[in-house]
Amino acid sequence: MRAVSLLSLVFAAPLSLPAQAWLSPQGDGTVSVLYQNVIDRLHSFSDGRTKDRGHSYFDAVAVNTDYSFTDRLAVSVSLPYIAGKYVGPFPHLLVRGDPSTAVEVDNGSFHGGLQDFRLNVRYALTSHALKVTPLFQATIPSHDYPSFGHATIGFNETEYRVGVNVGRRLDPILPKVFVQGQYAFGMSPEVAANIAPKRSYGELQLGYLLNRRFTLQGSSALAWSHNGVDSDYNLFPNNLTDEQYLNHDRVARSKLLDAGGSIAYQVNRSTSLFVSVGHSFYGTNSHLRYLVTTIGFTKAFTTKLSAENSSASTVLPDANKAVVCTCARSK
Repeated sequence: MRAVSLLSLVFAAPLSLPAQAWLSPQGDGTVSVLYQNVIDRLHSFSDGRTKDRGHSYFDAVAVNTDYSFTDRLAVSVSLPYIAGKYVGPFPHLLVRGDPSTAVEVDNGSFHGGLQDFRLNVRYALTSHALKVTPLFQATIPSHDYPSFGHATIGFNETEYRVGVNVGRRLDPILPKVFVQGQYAFGMSPEVAANIAPKRSYGELQLGYLLNRRFTLQGSSALAWSHNGVDSDYNLFPNNLTDEQYLNHDRVARSKLLDAGGSIAYQVNRSTSLFVSVGHSFYGTNSHLRYLVTTIGFTKAFTTKLSAENSSASTVLPDANKAVVCTCARSK
């Protein structure tokens, strides 16, 4: 049972970006290069109880580019490479009870490939202290990859999201603190078993500018499936039809609550290094992340469209200094 979403703090799930209420000036943008390691140890069922049915390990590398066409309109794109491995006594089977039909991705070796194209369009409605930024996101598989197995790299599922980001610095009371959040509603075409998944996604981040070099950030992410199938603790997978079982990760009625923390170091006005850790604290019908570790850097850039057209303007936005990648197998 795969989780509907990981910590979607910077890129999930599939890759997902953090709640981004802030935009760069016109013609400016950022490039983030991220490496992430994910360890899954427990499977959660419909009532929240868990079982250890083997461990999954994932490595992910991604480049995310965010560009502001105007001071209000920004677009980001990304495509991660993910490799996964399953180690345990319960590999998924194509034919129930027949070990000879074990899925190749669950054979104990790493299997990897490009995952999903991700497009994120944001438009800032406000320019004052309180930032309100509606969003549209599209996740489209880069190719027809396997989606059945513990170690698969994703859902192989197209999804469209609409939502809004809200954020602000808490000055003048707490000028070094910023808060931002996101809500998005995701819709997919029919996947299998007459189910077209519908999901809600929420994020909340609290950051503190320790000094001009260091930023601390705590983050949480909630994914909530509104429809789908349940995995019974005592009966799974026998409570599902063959079609539901072969697609149970994609059509699960999943809930997942993740949280983590990060620290970023501002090398100069345009470059930031960061490291983060995360963990799943609650989930149903999903994989729980024992540990998500991410390292990487973000580089700001300027183009000819920049109003200032000067390298001095390539400054990272305050709320984009600390980031967390959570891309492996998430939505």
